[in-house]
Amino acid sequence: MKRRLLTLCALAGLAVGLQAQAAGFTLRLAHGNARERAARAQFERVLAAHALDPWIQTREIVFEQGAIPHSHPVLTLNTRHTDDDGLFLSTLIHEQTHWWLERHPRRTEAALAELKAMYPDLPVGYPEGADSADSSYSHLLVICIELDGVRKVLGASEEKRILAFWQDDHYRTLYRIVAANRARIRDILDRHGLQLPDSHAG
Repeated sequence: MKRRLLTLCALAGLAVGLQAQAAGFTLRLAHGNARERAARAQFERVLAAHALDPWIQTREIVFEQGAIPHSHPVLTLNTRHTDDDGLFLSTLIHEQTHWWLERHPRRTEAALAELKAMYPDLPVGYPEGADSADSSYSHLLVICIELDGVRKVLGASEEKRILAFWQDDHYRTLYRIVAANRARIRDILDRHGLQLPDSHAG
């Protein structure tokens, strides 16, 4: 009986291992410290708790303490929000969305041309804008998809809290523009086929 229980436990452990492998993520720690391990565990917890498939565009992720989150060449998340799953999820969707837009360059360029006509003087540089004019325009699309994703996954009240945080943190003017003009930017995304399938906020 004892041997049978041990066998069942081993099979259960194997099944869990195969399930994790089937997810297909490559998760790396830049330094292997406790904060990065906590961020990786947070990612695994958030992934298990929510249906995030529409927003997952790359499955290789690095966790690096002290890094500024970025999408390329490898999606990299920092350890800043290990105590706040909402902000962590928002950051994850944000960086994944950059990969989505990169995969649709013609549609993205057409959408950006409209945004440049609508908003001729976007800020450049921290904390109001991105690091270039083109990046600031691109971030209007990214932020709109990001906020819609947060609303769909976590609900309107959590989206409101997260938006308020980012508006006083970084890309401040860009988040405010999206907040005030969401319908117009959504319309651009829709007309150019840039909404992620099954991701549009209700």
